[in-house]
Amino acid sequence: MNTPRAYHSPLREEQTAGTRSRIVDACVGLIRDQREFTFAAVARRAGVQERTVYRHFPTKDALEASVWRWIVENLTQAELAASSEDELVSAMRRSFTGFDAGAGLIEAMLHSPQGLAIRQSQQTARRAMFERCAQSAVPGAGDEACTSLAAMLQLLYSAAAWDQLRSFWGMDAAAAADLVEQAIRLLFAGARQETQRAATPVRPSRISAADYEPTETPPIEEA
Repeated sequence: MNTPRAYHSPLREEQTAGTRSRIVDACVGLIRDQREFTFAAVARRAGVQERTVYRHFPTKDALEASVWRWIVENLTQAELAASSEDELVSAMRRSFTGFDAGAGLIEAMLHSPQGLAIRQSQQTARRAMFERCAQSAVPGAGDEACTSLAAMLQLLYSAAAWDQLRSFWGMDAAAAADLVEQAIRLLFAGARQETQRAATPVRPSRISAADYEPTETPPIEEA
């Protein structure tokens, strides 16, 4: 009995990929324009039926993930894979360059509920990256210290930091990245010094009898 072969159509695959790309582009455009982000709105913008959007992206989470992936592939070129101080700095620099290139979209991501939802959806992976870098760069630090360091690293390596430096200090991506790199390096150095100081035992000082000088009692005057 012959097993039927699966039908392979390069043309159909190309059409499917094209439709998917149009849907993702529509999502990005809606966020950039700070427009309503629904399946119906995405379908209208992409020029497809709503059921087509559902076929490619069954849930809103899937749509949001596609926007994040688009930003990584087309702007930041930075996966959440850094595991050391140098890798984190390098990823931050790529991200800041991408933020400048897609400033309108990044600003919309910062100032819209949909953008916040997309960024929050990636927080587990982002937190894991910062904690991984903290543990790698500051060996011996306790869990609480690593968590605090990771939180400060995320504050520095963020679109919000880029936006503040761009909007209020007139910095481009390169200048902002230079400043943030300096802050990250100082933060790591300070954390390493603090960990080393905490691990160094404090030796009690020794006072010899020769070092002790008794105070003289003033004479009592007679009445």
